[in-house]
Amino acid sequence: MERSDRIVRAVGAWFFLIVLAVAATAVTIALVNKYQYGPETDVREYFQALQDGDGGKALGLLNAGVPDSNAALLDGEALREAGSHLEDVQVSTVSSGGDHAVVRASYLLDGREASSEFSLHPAETQWGFFTVWDFDPSTLPTMTVSMPGSTAVDINGASVALRGSSRDFAVFYPGVYTGSYSSPMISAEPREVAVSDEDQRTTMELTAVPSEQLRQQVEEQVHSHLDACASQDSLYPAGCPFSHDFPGRIQGRVSWRVTDYPAPEPRLGGPHTDQWSLPDSRGTAHIEFTAVDLYDGHTTKVSKDVPFTFSARLAVTGDKATVTPR
Repeated sequence: MERSDRIVRAVGAWFFLIVLAVAATAVTIALVNKYQYGPETDVREYFQALQDGDGGKALGLLNAGVPDSNAALLDGEALREAGSHLEDVQVSTVSSGGDHAVVRASYLLDGREASSEFSLHPAETQWGFFTVWDFDPSTLPTMTVSMPGSTAVDINGASVALRGSSRDFAVFYPGVYTGSYSSPMISAEPREVAVSDEDQRTTMELTAVPSEQLRQQVEEQVHSHLDACASQDSLYPAGCPFSHDFPGRIQGRVSWRVTDYPAPEPRLGGPHTDQWSLPDSRGTAHIEFTAVDLYDGHTTKVSKDVPFTFSARLAVTGDKATVTPR
């Protein structure tokens, strides 16, 4: 009888150990399924790919199509810079069913609190226990970049071409995209755009301003043209904005000098054109000559300020500005 009791106790212990092992296995499978194969894992890997600048991996994980836009910002340094503004990423499941899950990623984007939600579905089962999840198909957002007066800009360190001073770019989300431009003739102050939603269509509008070199070239050409006008011995210098009507006779030379040079500020012709222009500007010239009285031959010294308006066209090609008076 005692022997039988020992056998029963041994069998019971073994059965308990088996049940414990099965339970432990079930718990292990559940934990692995949640933390290694669960939908949250895919979202974490996606965010890591963004921060690594690995566009190929990010696109594959997101299961997203690329819109009919330029793809220059989808990989490498441009993407890595966009992802570098992500901090304190927290991933949690909002809802989960047998065939669908919604995962929310909360984070700081450029220091501001933001979040994005991702929809996923089970794709396959590995080893009969572990569920592999895929993102639901989507399309990447589009960012329109424009800068009148320029055919290229810098975005997140990448130089990208613009067609007609504007272009659409496909972008990953979330991320921060910074546009700027600097050249010998024009520049643009940096502009930041944050993208946090797949349906978000954003715009980045950069304003071109003339560089000091462009202003200097314009000033030199304006001064040179007006100085050439002032050197002419005539009441009506040819091709010049100033003149003086005098019906009498002149003795000796006519002397001109510009006392107040116009200072036209180069600007774009309008918000939807890449043509530079010079607005009309005011100046003053001073004329001196000796007038002869037609009746008695008496001479008089004439000294007079003559206001004028300077008009010209402006063309900017590469690092050269051309001012054409009109």
